[in-house]
Amino acid sequence: MKRKNEYKVQNYYLAEIDQVEKGKSVLKMDRWSWDIYIAANENKEYRGKAVAPGKGIEIPWTPLGKDFLEEMMGICQRKMIS
Repeated sequence: MKRKNEYKVQNYYLAEIDQVEKGKSVLKMDRWSWDIYIAANENKEYRGKAVAPGKGIEIPWTPLGKDFLEEMMGICQRKMIS
């Protein structure tokens, strides 16, 4: 029996996102790797989850719109700042 809120992972992405910090006169750059998972249900509703291995950061399943990968990468970037 299929449940109404059942999501199936559709895509997996390995995203490398640069974190740039401005110092007094130096730019410091650090590249983070993110494992991004995108899932959808039969109604084409999308959710995304991301994990930064080695950094101890996980973004739980989050509702997404149509530009799901761009949205998830934006969420990852914001997590890198906080």
